[in-house]
Formats: sequence, structure tokens, C-alpha cells
Amino acid sequence: MKNTKKKLITGMLFALFTQLGWADNPIFQTYYSPDPAPMVLGDTLFVYSGNDQGGSFFTMNGWRVSSTTDMVNWTDRGTIIFSHNDIPYAKEAGDWASQCIPRNGKFYYYVTVEASDGGGGRAINVGVADRPEGPFKDALGKHLAGPNWDYIDPTVFIDDDDQAYLYWGNPKLYYAKLNKDMISFDGGIHVTDMSRGFAPNGEGSKYTEGPWIHKHDGKYYMIYASHGIPESISYSMSNSPTGPWEWKGIILGNSGSSFTNHSGVIDFKGRSFIFYHNGDLPGGGGYNRSTAVEEFTYNADGTIPHVEMTKIGVKKPIHLLDPFVRVEAETKAFSYGLEAGQNNNGVYMTKIHNKDYIKVRCVDFGDAGADFFTASVSSKNDASIEIHVDKQDGELIGTLKISNTNGAWKEIECEVTNIVGEHDLFFVFKGADRTELFDFDYWYFTSNAVIVPQSPYNGEMHSIPGKIEFEDYDEGGQNRAYYDEDMENQGEQYRNDRVDIVTVLPENDPAEGYAIGYTSEGEWMEYSVNIKETREYEFETRVACGLNTSGIQLYLDNKEISQNIEVPNTEDWDTYTIVKGKTTTELSEGEHILKVMLTGAYANLDWIRFLGNGDETQTIELKNNPLHFPLSVNIYSIDGRFLGTTILSSAYTQEISQQLHDAGYATGTYLMKGQNFNRVVICK
Repeated sequence: MKNTKKKLITGMLFALFTQLGWADNPIFQTYYSPDPAPMVLGDTLFVYSGNDQGGSFFTMNGWRVSSTTDMVNWTDRGTIIFSHNDIPYAKEAGDWASQCIPRNGKFYYYVTVEASDGGGGRAINVGVADRPEGPFKDALGKHLAGPNWDYIDPTVFIDDDDQAYLYWGNPKLYYAKLNKDMISFDGGIHVTDMSRGFAPNGEGSKYTEGPWIHKHDGKYYMIYASHGIPESISYSMSNSPTGPWEWKGIILGNSGSSFTNHSGVIDFKGRSFIFYHNGDLPGGGGYNRSTAVEEFTYNADGTIPHVEMTKIGVKKPIHLLDPFVRVEAETKAFSYGLEAGQNNNGVYMTKIHNKDYIKVRCVDFGDAGADFFTASVSSKNDASIEIHVDKQDGELIGTLKISNTNGAWKEIECEVTNIVGEHDLFFVFKGADRTELFDFDYWYFTSNAVIVPQSPYNGEMHSIPGKIEFEDYDEGGQNRAYYDEDMENQGEQYRNDRVDIVTVLPENDPAEGYAIGYTSEGEWMEYSVNIKETREYEFETRVACGLNTSGIQLYLDNKEISQNIEVPNTEDWDTYTIVKGKTTTELSEGEHILKVMLTGAYANLDWIRFLGNGDETQTIELKNNPLHFPLSVNIYSIDGRFLGTTILSSAYTQEISQQLHDAGYATGTYLMKGQNFNRVVICK
């Protein structure tokens, strides 16, 4: 009943919003996101928020974060990045307002919890992570401040002299200096003059809760929810981070759809933005609130003007979106119906049903335009993605047909009507009603103007009989000369495209060379070949694999010419062996395309040699390479996505698993690669 009723109500409300000119505020539509807290890190702006669960009170479990580089399209960075489950003495359903700040190469996340110790009340705790999207760990094992029923809504600030401050509270505004470790106080807890509500603030200040401090042109600004229920957003100014504070007025009036409010003000790329929450999403209200944003310009005297809440939000992007690079499916201006999911490989869009859709704003196809669209999907049903421009029912430029992939992630391509210039994109999903259609990871466009026709590498065809180095696959790019599941070049050797190439170490080969590595099932490479004689051929191939997971199969002009060739477990990825085989049919004399298909994951492929009459197969004895600790290793998800680096002190699997856990990696399977070290490790 829950899904059917929610879909019906959401659909009715959405139809109403469309008639009224519904636009892109609130900026997140796949979950309720109260108490927004923006943070700028380089060219990216992150927004941290709560996670309203509805009901008759502020029931909130966990915190979330999204990011943007253009202020109109937002990328969901994870489902739950921190919660009461990670914090000692914290109760369920009490994960209230928060703010994150970078310092000392770490990210410190100050959050409100409901305490289960000290007689109850609210408390301020701090989490720490190596990445802005977490995962965060409790930094202290205890509360930083509290419990005390006044202790909610922390805001944190580092001044130009490197002194950090933490502020919080309802109905009083408290503050304390933070030590450089960011998890302890330098001195005691103070109460600001703003808590009195009168001079020097004046009666109008009416501080209530939700403080936010920032500095602009040498002045300190305290933004906060004011005037009780229903709340407005007011601000006061000072020449000092500790006051005295002078009330300057109301920035945002009450939205009417939510009786509380909570804001954050930040400068990004030379422009100023205020974030707040309202109850405007379908099903929203006082206990289901969502983040919205408006742009504003400071007055000449540094004061902040009154800002109107709008449905459009930010009109002009920081920059246009490039559709010719990988764009995550969870990067969007607006979505209807679907949700974000997450596994060890990252975030993707899921719960996709018939007529759900995604809107992406301000996409720049340039003067040459696009001719092909590619999406990475995982499906157990037949479905399609209709690609419309400028409106949900605007011009249809292409339809991507999706077949059952048996749950595996696959890149699928379709042609599109050449489209140039700037447009909004709408991906409209079609399939059987009341069925979850597929999961959607990322997408990109390609253009005939930049596509290289398939041709032999370095202009020279391979000969059969003869030896073919696997790294010498044809020119022509993704879906033409090869298919590589991951857009990143993991090995970064020999050639600069999507195919992952690694070095074959000289200890294993008289002459240092290269091999295809970081492989996944379903990937393939093609080779232009000239077959000298029509007959069946014996062959041998040099391969390595640290698991019992892989194999390859050969095709000629897309017709099978071999059985599955099992790649044996050689104990690691630097120990190679020779595997022998024979074609299952005659190969016809002349020029053809040889395809090598991965039928399993994690094989390293060095070369294949088709034997001439009188040739004999060869074997090579190999030795393992020594390991030297401490050892720097790269960490990859099981499908080959680079996640980070770490220093290992031991080769023991149990110790490596514990080290991954301590570094904040989620439970799951990871691939680790370093000098003479290749291993799959389960983090428990």
C-alpha cells in the first residue's frame, strides 16, 4: 500500500506543480533534506543536511551530503555518511542539525544528537573523515558538549588568524574556542549577548536557533532562525567573532510550508548564496523539510538584502555542463520518482519506474554537437531511456533500448539526432508499469567529429600465424575498438584511453613489456588481423590472475572461434603462465577483426600467439617477487574504481582487513595493488 499510495499522491502533486511552473527548488528530490550546511572545497560546493523521516516530530536518522560545481546540477554523494549508530551515547531518531569544515587534511563534522547518558538532553558530537563525503567516525568517544536541552545546531568557523570557533544553542547562543585539534575546547563555554534579545541587538533580533557564522569583507555575520514559530531568518553583524552583535534585519520570511527554518550563507566562485529549507516537496511540511537555495548580492554597505524564496532557485550556472565526459546519473537538477542507491562501487540511481525522469540543466553540446549517447545500466527487465531536450516532452533526440543484463553493469549506446548548443536534458524512463526497470550509473555523449575510425594500432595489421600483444588493440575508442567498463585509466601505462594497461615487470619477463589489467567480465578488445592460410589454428596465451575468476573467448568477425579459455589462478597478478588452446573452426584467409572477450574478471592478459605449421608451444617458469614493508598500495572497488591509497605494514590478510576498517572503508571486497603486490581483501 505504501508504494502505490505514495506514487499516486506524488504523481497528482507533481502534475499540479507542473501546471504552476514547478522548477528546481528544492534542489534534492530523492530524500527530505533539512538544515542545509554548505562547504566550499576548491571548485566544488558541498551541502550537508539532515534526513527527515516524517511523523509528528523532528524524527531524523543520519546525515547526507550532495555537491555541485555549477550551482544548478547536484550530485548525491552517498546515502548515509554518519549517524547515531556511529556515535556513543546517542539515541535513535535524534540526528539533528550539523556542519562540516576542513582542517589539517581532515574533515570535521559537528552534529546534534539526543543523548542517552547524563540524564538525557541534546549534545554536540564531532565526527572525522579523510574525505568530504565520509564515511565519518566519532572522533572522541564522548560528547564534545552536553548533554543539555539547549545544545543543538552547531556552526563552526575558522578566522583569518587560524582560531576556530564553535557556536550552538536554542534559545541561547553559546560559543567556545576550539583548539587546533578541532575536537577540544580552548577555555570554557560562553553565552553571547545575542541571547538577551535586547540591546545591542534590539528587540527585533529574537534569536531562536540554527546559528550560522561567516565572514565577508572583514565583517562577521551571524545568521539564525528568529522570531519563534513560525521562524524567519535574521542576521546580526559584528567586528569580532565574539560580538557584540548588532541586529540588521530579516533576510527570509517564513515560507509557509515549514514552520521552522535553518540557513547557511556562503560565497562560491565570486557569487553569494543562501541555503534554507522548506516543505515544498510532495509529502513535505514541518517534519519533512527540503533544502533550497537562492542567489543574492550584498548591499554596498555590506548588509544583506531581503531575499525572496523562489521555485527556480539559481538561474545562471557557474559553468555549463560538459556532456562529453562521464556524468554521474545522480548529478541532476531535478528528478521524479526514482531514488539514489549505494554499494561498494559508489552511488547510482535506482527504483526507476515507467515515466520517472531526470532533468539535467545547462548542458553545452558545442558547435559540433553529439551523435551518440552511452549509459551504464544494470537491468533485469527490458526498458528504454528517451532523451528529450529543453522540456520533459520536448524534442526526442534518441532512445536507448535496454535489454536484460542479468544484473550486470553494462554500457549501452544509441545514436542521437545531432544536437548543438546549450540545452536542458530530460532522461525519461519507459517500461512495464509497476516494475522496477533498471539501475542507472552514468552517461556521456560522443560526436562523429572526435570519433576515430577503427583501424590497426600504429597502422599495421597483425598476422596470423604470429604473436599479438594484447595492448596493441585497434584504434577507434570505446564500443568500437574496445569496451572497458570503467572510464578511468587504472594502469596509466603505454596508451592513454579507457583500457587499463599495466607494466609486466622485468623479473617476470626478459624484456619489460605491458599487459591488459584491471579487467571485468564482458570487456573486450579488437585487433585487425591478416590470416595467411585457411585452417584451424593452435594458439597459446600468456596470462595471470590472483583468483579463480576469469577466462577469455575468441571471436572472428563477431563469430565464436574458441571455447571459453580458463585463466588459471597464478596466486597473484605478477605471476604469468602459458595457456594453450585451439580454434573450434577454420579461420578463413584474408583480413578480419579478431575480438578477445573477457568471460570473467581480474585477468591480466599479456599476449596471444597463433602457431604456424611446425611451431611448438612454450612454457615459462616464473618466480614470485619479494615484498618490502611498509608498502604503499592503491585501493580499488571490486569493479576496478580507484578509491584511495594506504600504507601496509604487513601482508597478513586479517591485519589488512582491520586497517581498511580503521581507515573508514565500508564492509565489502576490495582490490589492492602495489609494487609486487596484488590482492583481493575483504573488509569485515
